[in-house]
Amino acid sequence: MPEILGGKPTFHSCILDEDVVGLSSDTSPSHEDVVRIIAILEDAGVPCCFIEEYALIYYGSGRKQNDRVLCVPDDQHKKATDLFTLHDTLLTPSRPSPMGGVGNLLRTFPRFKVVGQRDFWVIVTASYCNLPCKTADIVKSLGGLPYPKLSVYAQSLLDTQNGTDLEELIDGMDLSEEWGEKNLELDVDIDVEWARRRKDAVQAIGGNPAYLGLSTNPKQRRVAWQASVRRKKARMGLKKPAELYATRWRRHESQDPTCIRRNLI
Repeated sequence: MPEILGGKPTFHSCILDEDVVGLSSDTSPSHEDVVRIIAILEDAGVPCCFIEEYALIYYGSGRKQNDRVLCVPDDQHKKATDLFTLHDTLLTPSRPSPMGGVGNLLRTFPRFKVVGQRDFWVIVTASYCNLPCKTADIVKSLGGLPYPKLSVYAQSLLDTQNGTDLEELIDGMDLSEEWGEKNLELDVDIDVEWARRRKDAVQAIGGNPAYLGLSTNPKQRRVAWQASVRRKKARMGLKKPAELYATRWRRHESQDPTCIRRNLI
């Protein structure tokens, strides 16, 4: 928002807001710090897994880190929120990130800041991302952090018409059309009922559903999957020559990113 100084409007970037970058005295979290917070839920029997940026990074995307968005079952969302609230020496409730627009549903979920660290967590429901958040659908990284299984996450992104993140996932793991045929349910249409519910929810908080780009007309999953996979080469651009790169994130014969121990992943 502009602020009038000396008769002239000035603009403050929300990128440097304390609710985005934390306090000047904050430190960066360690891997052990992240594991300790996850243990709060797991020790209480609440299944959980990272989605959005951190899931994409785990699966090899070059996406930038943002809030840690943690998915839990709908019927355990309140329990998870209460557990984080009770650990008030470790976590403190935070305002929604100023990076999100008015119609961003992520702003409606509980957000926490780790005390003394530049680390923000948001707890969302499984229905928010159309993801079955069950222990059987979750895989642990080499560092012991939970993520949705690759096929489960790909199916979620396909069914929520999240083409941008689906393409990030495809390129991070160098997925093929054949992989989709073996691991995804492609024989039926995309779940348009979820799209209708998402549009209604966004409208209810004052957002414009038209900006979501969600179609409520039946669309074949297979067609959407094939289109996303077939654009792999086009997404590489001129800086990633095809003789060296299989995708924009992967070189030919490069190691599966989930088999590499990485900090905070």
